[in-house]
Amino acid sequence: MIKIWTAEEQADFGQQLAACRRAVIFLDYDGTLAPLVPDRDNARPFPGVREALERLLAIKHCRTVLVSGRRVMELQPLLQSRLPFEAWGSHGGEHLRVTGQMEMATISEEAREGLRIAAEKIAGLLDEHAIERKPSSVAAHVSGVNAELVPQYLTEIDELWEPVAEEFGLELLDFHEGMEMRVPGMNKSRAIYSVLSEEPKNAVKVYIGDDVTDEDAFRALDDQSHTILIGREKRTSAARWLLPERPYGRHIIDFLNATASALS
Repeated sequence: MIKIWTAEEQADFGQQLAACRRAVIFLDYDGTLAPLVPDRDNARPFPGVREALERLLAIKHCRTVLVSGRRVMELQPLLQSRLPFEAWGSHGGEHLRVTGQMEMATISEEAREGLRIAAEKIAGLLDEHAIERKPSSVAAHVSGVNAELVPQYLTEIDELWEPVAEEFGLELLDFHEGMEMRVPGMNKSRAIYSVLSEEPKNAVKVYIGDDVTDEDAFRALDDQSHTILIGREKRTSAARWLLPERPYGRHIIDFLNATASALS
């Protein structure tokens, strides 16, 4: 059963951080560091998030990693971080190291063709801006559609995509206000396993996310990790805790600042 992340939980967590020699903090972007908005290109972080994030980035014994469904190249223009950061984009298909080195997952020509066809299938249904093409997936966003019509649109997308997924061995995933077709195994757990393979086993580990796409990451972490779901109410999740949303992103800003203070 998921538990509420309280001030007492934060205090206990702070004590662990203060005593640790290494911490690894994974952060989702949309819905976590930034509000969910219809215009994806203007999904700026909550005011105060950048400064709090930079406090963490400056701590040498803390590895802070962004894990997003977005393309990596979209994150810096939105974050405007003054410090370099590590990020995994496209649900684990892209990896930007803090040094600036970019690594891309390799997918088969068959999968690539399936994704191309999937994008074409919905070209007449959604505006071009609502179709997000990524190296290992295609996402259909319905946030700009009349709310009453969203279920109908999702049903139509599913009907158009299901035969393509079956033919090309791809998988379908629902997410907040949309649907995605992706290469199997290309999910956020790839980032978790890769990063932790480079870290000591006794590092304090945290993952914070808000969407169904974060569930793969929650499941990839062990019972000693701090897996935190952001939301307004409890729901079925692999996360251990729920961090209740507060206006203007105060929930995540306070969490990041308290974490940075404990590690400093």
